[in-house]
Amino acid sequence: MIFPSLDLHQTKRQRKLCRGKTLKNLIGYVKQKLNINKKKHSGLSQTSEGLFLKKTSKACTPSQPINLTNIRLKFSLAFIAFMGIMYAASSSILLSSLRQAEEYDCRQIAKRVLGVFRQTQEDFDARFSDYAAWDDTYQFIEDRNQHYLDSTLAPEILTLIRLNLILYIHSSGRIVFGTGFDYHNKKHKPIPEEIQKRLHLQDPLLQHDNPKSRVVGIIALPEGVMLIASRPILTSQGTGPIRGTQIVGRYLSADRVEKISEITRTSVSAYNINDHNLPEDVKAAYSSLLRNREIFVRVLNHQTIAGYALVDDIYGNPAMLLQVSLPRDIYKQGQSSFYHLTGVLVIVGLVSGVLILKLLNKLIFIWNERQEREERYRAVITQASEGIFLVDTTSNLIVETNPAFKNLFGYSHEEILGLKFENLVANKLFSSDRREIPTTKDHFAGEYQYRCRNGNLIDVEVSANLIPYNQGEAYCIVVRDISERKQAEVALKESEKRLSWQASHDSLTELANRREFERILEYTVKNVKELEQHALLYLDLDQFKIINDTCGHAAGDELLRQVSALFENEVRKTDLVARLGGDEFGILLHCCPMEQAIQIAKKLHEQVHKHRFSWQDRLFTVSVSIGLVGIYGNTRNYTEILSAADVACYVAKNNGRNRIHIYQLNDVELERQRSEMQWASQIPVALEENRFCLYCQKIVPIDSTAIRQEHYEVLLRLIDRSGNVLPPMAFIPAAERYNLMHLIDRWVISTLFAYLEKLHRKQSQAYNKEGVSHCVRDKIYTVNLSGASLNDDRFTSFVKKQFAKYQIEPSKICFEITETLAITNLAKASELIKDMKTLGCHFALDDFGSGMSSFAYLKNLSVNYLKIDGIFVKNILHDNIASEMVEAIARIASVMGIETIAEFVENDAVLKKLKTLGVQYAQGYSIGKPLPLEVI
Repeated sequence: MIFPSLDLHQTKRQRKLCRGKTLKNLIGYVKQKLNINKKKHSGLSQTSEGLFLKKTSKACTPSQPINLTNIRLKFSLAFIAFMGIMYAASSSILLSSLRQAEEYDCRQIAKRVLGVFRQTQEDFDARFSDYAAWDDTYQFIEDRNQHYLDSTLAPEILTLIRLNLILYIHSSGRIVFGTGFDYHNKKHKPIPEEIQKRLHLQDPLLQHDNPKSRVVGIIALPEGVMLIASRPILTSQGTGPIRGTQIVGRYLSADRVEKISEITRTSVSAYNINDHNLPEDVKAAYSSLLRNREIFVRVLNHQTIAGYALVDDIYGNPAMLLQVSLPRDIYKQGQSSFYHLTGVLVIVGLVSGVLILKLLNKLIFIWNERQEREERYRAVITQASEGIFLVDTTSNLIVETNPAFKNLFGYSHEEILGLKFENLVANKLFSSDRREIPTTKDHFAGEYQYRCRNGNLIDVEVSANLIPYNQGEAYCIVVRDISERKQAEVALKESEKRLSWQASHDSLTELANRREFERILEYTVKNVKELEQHALLYLDLDQFKIINDTCGHAAGDELLRQVSALFENEVRKTDLVARLGGDEFGILLHCCPMEQAIQIAKKLHEQVHKHRFSWQDRLFTVSVSIGLVGIYGNTRNYTEILSAADVACYVAKNNGRNRIHIYQLNDVELERQRSEMQWASQIPVALEENRFCLYCQKIVPIDSTAIRQEHYEVLLRLIDRSGNVLPPMAFIPAAERYNLMHLIDRWVISTLFAYLEKLHRKQSQAYNKEGVSHCVRDKIYTVNLSGASLNDDRFTSFVKKQFAKYQIEPSKICFEITETLAITNLAKASELIKDMKTLGCHFALDDFGSGMSSFAYLKNLSVNYLKIDGIFVKNILHDNIASEMVEAIARIASVMGIETIAEFVENDAVLKKLKTLGVQYAQGYSIGKPLPLEVI
């Protein structure tokens, strides 16, 4: 409210009239003066300096004698009312503050309890971290040895470490060991069903992409809330590669909750949100926490207040609710303070009442203070940083402004006087919005654009009121420049847009990434109409690895960018091109019949083939293998479509690369690839179930008069679930493609050594009893090795451990690799042969002469035996060239001190011919068919 100033001359004149009057008349005059000025109209008048308060005055006449008792009564009633209001306000504020303080204290304690609970999870994870990073565990995940089971996973150990769940899962997804456990009764229990459902490679529990990865948290199970921790299985040095995952779990028992209560010195309760018998206050708290995840506080009664916090499981879903109950000490202390406040107010009221009459004599000084306030108000308006102006509601003319308004919009005082409001507003929106001002309770606010004198637009925040002005009305409008904030908002929106783009696109090629591609593909497959056709291309660059390895990653990145641009230029605007990872791309052809899709694929193939990649004065040709699959109205599963395209692309690469393969039903090549994929999952299961078995084929000296050791080649077979014995070529190609051969090689070695150790023990016992010796140490067993073992840096260490474990003489073991494999990996082969011969083993080169044979390589490969490829051996009776080649191999090998073994010896005539050619050993169906190891 604006108070008019008091005319000092008039005050002196009135004092003369009132001279000699009683105090009662003076009070009456002051009261009359107050009433008169309250009815005055205040306004704003324009000066060159801005807004100022218009001074008005009016002569007054002496008031009638006033009953002093009535004045006292009125003041007393007013003061009592004032004290009552003060009491009510103070009590309200105090109680509100008490509630806020009480809730704040409860929230802080609840946060501390949450911190202790999180530390409990961390302690649980840390306690079992050494098990995951331990060489014994690292070995156990591969061979599931009994020693580890007895020493580490025995019921007594599980009881001691108080575990309810322990799982060891191979990186392939196979469960090596897993059990639930009741450590109170020392009994094994089944793994909870909810846990079993999550044991797949896509679950966060099994996703560890680096040695420091871990998952710690809780899972809500029907049996209760379980603390759970998952870590990758590493060596004791904490290095990889990661062989699998260790998962441990312990139910959050009442003892554990009581321990948290002791640590925090509070009453803590934990509730499983899946429990259907939750207390009503817990249900109410849970409902509130679902809407707002802040800690929920609730008063239970006059004695107790409780805080509730929701704890998420490892998947980010609500799993458990913690309740922290506290005594209401703050509330009780506040009540005591409130009683003291009441007493203070009563005392203050009594003292103040005595002083009221004395304060009446000082009313004149109050007027002076009001005048000073008016001056201050005038200064505030003048110096305010916000622009303030008045608009006449009738003429829409701007009638008054402050200096900040002039500075903000660049107008002079003279220009403002004739300026209409419409000339200032950049759009007409505010013209309609301002009609709402008279109906707005307090004020009208919004954001608009105003036009400056130079024509520039600026963003302003507007606050407007309708006020009385010169016996009419005016809009009092306050504007604040928010241009910088608007610029920040625009920058924020651009940043959000950029982040959204980055989440769905590949940063290198600026194409859609795999997640975005799969999302659009899934939508397309789900919404494909009956007569509608789409197509999917799966593209894999053939020479990318060569360029990337020889020229570096920078060259590889540039090639990917060039190929990406080429793909985008060659497809239609309606098609989607994405980088699926590495050098693999996907193209979704919308509304594209198969004939047109084939033409597009051919065009892409041709353009890539024509493309020449130049890098640092080197020129590379590029080719691409493409898998094509159609999407029709009966297609419903996008993952099958993507898998089919991937397999088709792989067939294209397998058939020589640089070609297109179209997916069709009953495609033999595709069925073969699918069969390999099935074997990829069956082989680990067969290893776990011990369904592989060993066969042996005899290798005999051709010259019966020569003294040579008895030889056997160890062969591998697989028994399917129907009991059929499958040859190695049924599953070896799949094992090689999916990197499973190193597991098979190790199984063969471990199984053979275990058998030989057992056989030697039995023969030793028989010798001790009967004096008869058929010692296994007089024979040599040849074991075939794959390329995976050749490239395995830890293979030699594994073999050493097996020799030490089973006490087998290395001189009775011969390892064998193919000639092609040895020449392709000459350095690795030479190193492996050297390591094995250092141990005392023999070494053989298989399929010698099959394609890349060169005696020059033998100088670097100090093998003991050459196994001549059967393609020459079986034709030596009718093919002179084959006979001469066999003789040459035997003669040169003899000079180098290497013995030769002929394969595929099918009859006695071939055997006699081999003897004349100088070959030392023979192997084949004429000598003996493969038999189970136990029969040998």
